[in-house]
Amino acid sequence: MFNHLRGLLTNKQPPFLVIEVNGGVGYYIQAPLSTFKQLPPLNEVVHLYVHVSTRDDSLFLYGFTCEAERQLFRSLIRVSGVGPKLALSILSAMELTTFTQATQTKDVSRLTAIPGIGKKIAERILTELSKELGT
Repeated sequence: MFNHLRGLLTNKQPPFLVIEVNGGVGYYIQAPLSTFKQLPPLNEVVHLYVHVSTRDDSLFLYGFTCEAERQLFRSLIRVSGVGPKLALSILSAMELTTFTQATQTKDVSRLTAIPGIGKKIAERILTELSKELGT
C-alpha cells in the first residue's frame, strides 16, 4: 500500500508523529525511539519508510528511518505473541546492531530486560529470527 512518506514533520511526541504531505494530508505515524532520535526539527522535511497494518476497522502506520529497521519490525510482528506495540518497544530499547548481536548469541537476558518480554517470548523471538537471519 505505502512504501514511504516524505513531507513536513508537523508534530512529534513519542511514540507518535505527524507528517504532512502534498495536499495538506497529515499522516499519524507510530515510531520507535530510535527513529525519533533521528528526526529533524519540526516543520522540516522528513522521509520515513512505513509499514501499514489494519486491525478491525482501523488503519495504522508505523515509521522507520531505515529499511533495515522496518524489516526487523516486520520480522518481529510475524513471531507469535509479538504485536506492533511490543515490536516498537524492542526497537526503542535496542539498536539494530545490538539486537542482531543478541540474536546471534541467543542472549535471552537482553530481551527479557525489555518491559513486556518474558522468557518464553524472548526464546521464541530468538529461535524464529535466528532462522530468518541465518544465525
